[in-house]
Amino acid sequence: MSPLGIDFTDVSDDFTPLPVGQYQAAIFGIERKEGQDSGKPYLAWTFKIQDEEHKGRQLFLNTSLQPNALWRLKQILTAFYSPEELGGHFDLDVGDLQGRLCTLVVGMKVYEGQDRNDVVNVLAVKDRVSAADANSVLPE
Repeated sequence: MSPLGIDFTDVSDDFTPLPVGQYQAAIFGIERKEGQDSGKPYLAWTFKIQDEEHKGRQLFLNTSLQPNALWRLKQILTAFYSPEELGGHFDLDVGDLQGRLCTLVVGMKVYEGQDRNDVVNVLAVKDRVSAADANSVLPE
């Protein structure tokens, strides 16, 4: 078998959590999945940070497609669509969101005993809140 050439240029192995705050990001992917145990559908979002210090780092968010949880998906989609577009039936084309910029509000949570980043909110780029207001947005 011949050797397999792999280019690790710009591949980070740094998985330490990002500091709590806000980051400009691009939507890298949105995939419809089903819960392993529940079988219930959700959207798995992948974002790539665009801010220079952490450029290329990825953050993840899941949004349920269950009727009682659609408020969360609608809240996120307001960063990209008008309230009128989201006022009734809406055909979401995830391909339309690919590469779109947004501001991620990033907090911290503990998962299996380790600190992990938590995407608290997704905002339109123009809605980035000031550092003074961030304490009211981020959970304690």
